[in-house]
Amino acid sequence: MTIIDNLTAIEHLELYGNLKYLSGEQLQRNVDSLMDMMNLRMNGDTLAGQYSGGNKRKLQVAIAMIGHPEMIFLDEPSTGMDPEAKRFMWNSIKK
Repeated sequence: MTIIDNLTAIEHLELYGNLKYLSGEQLQRNVDSLMDMMNLRMNGDTLAGQYSGGNKRKLQVAIAMIGHPEMIFLDEPSTGMDPEAKRFMWNSIKK
């Protein structure tokens, strides 16, 4: 997934959610759930171009998960992350 430097995490999730035909309360529930699941809430108003590499990867996984698809394909989503962040990422994906 492409990260646009001038958008926040919330804006990214809303954009990709709209592309999957989510709207209104359904979209808001999805965005809130993924912001919490991927621990992005504290960066919600920060432009993605200012995120660390780990937070960019978490946002990319959240984008892939918007709309609760039955299956997602991930190509090494935790590459370059420290061991604790990797564990967090994989536990979040398992849920």
